[in-house]
Amino acid sequence: MKKGYYIHFQGRTSIGVSKKIDMQLEEFRKYFEIQELEVETRNRTLVQRLFGLFPTASIARNYRQALEQMESPDFLYVRRTVADREYLNFWKTVKQRWPECKIIIEIFTYPYDKDDFGKWNAWPFLIKELLYRGRLKKYVDRFVTYSDDREIFGIPTIRTTNGVNVESLRPVKGEYQHMRLRILGVAYMQRQHGYERIIEGLREYYQDGACEYQVSLELVGDGPEKGAYQELVQKYGLQDHVRFYPMTTGEALDDLYDQADIAAAVFGMYKVGFHEKVGAIKTRECLAKGLPMISASPIDVLEEGFPYLKLFENDGSVVNMQEVIDFFEDIRKRDGKKSVVAAKLRNFAREHVSMEIVMKPIVDFIG
Repeated sequence: MKKGYYIHFQGRTSIGVSKKIDMQLEEFRKYFEIQELEVETRNRTLVQRLFGLFPTASIARNYRQALEQMESPDFLYVRRTVADREYLNFWKTVKQRWPECKIIIEIFTYPYDKDDFGKWNAWPFLIKELLYRGRLKKYVDRFVTYSDDREIFGIPTIRTTNGVNVESLRPVKGEYQHMRLRILGVAYMQRQHGYERIIEGLREYYQDGACEYQVSLELVGDGPEKGAYQELVQKYGLQDHVRFYPMTTGEALDDLYDQADIAAAVFGMYKVGFHEKVGAIKTRECLAKGLPMISASPIDVLEEGFPYLKLFENDGSVVNMQEVIDFFEDIRKRDGKKSVVAAKLRNFAREHVSMEIVMKPIVDFIG
């Protein structure tokens, strides 16, 4: 059995990333002997931090410790981080010690310059990237990408998409309620989620007065935009129609999914200049649990006209609640029961976004 290491750079600081690492490790262990290896960042003084901003200086990562933990690896699977001189030297050392070791680096967003280095104070790290990433082709065997690119920085790619462990996610239960529609958004709320568009849509819907349907929005999670959403709800007097929950997991989260009829994906990608298809893990979880979705960005695994996805414009316009209701009514008339919808979406998830499916090209390359 081939032996490898899953390398990340403090990836466990994010709940979402941590969950993805666990799922990938679980799938790898079906075929290989693999260990998780974190490259830690060393503590630095203020002077060291300032010096580290120079283009040829490196982020203080403990590569020596990582090398000492490795024993004759056949492959390394790596979550990408900022490239600098020591990052490049790390892969050079790996290839010198173990020439046959395959180095595979996952680029979870590409192109990533705008996302990773868009803030004014990130320019020193962008300069490092531009100086060193072009040299990675000497040592890196493949980039894993969720884009359609066949080559990135001169390195061939393995093209795949995000996946989930479908069987670990319980399908939604319950029945549709008469003249009631509950929309669920689960996220670490950032500006690109754009949930204010749905809140604005609820304001217009209830202002019109003729509200046969009771429509509500449940937002689960924390994040920098949550306060702004709460202020908007207070301003519009929508407290009876919009509810907020802290970050929730396990059975409590399953219960919230059970109460929902439709999931809200993303509505603010235009704010970060992104107008392509999205492949967020949350969309996979919704498919696996069996919830139809509304979104302002197309979802990469769903073809145009997919009957359980309602698309809106990727801009700042208000989400029309009547259109959401009509979308929901079409589903109810066609399928009747919530369990029927859940079964169809879950089968789709098994065939298109299960970890076994999305990891297969990587497993095949490792051999």
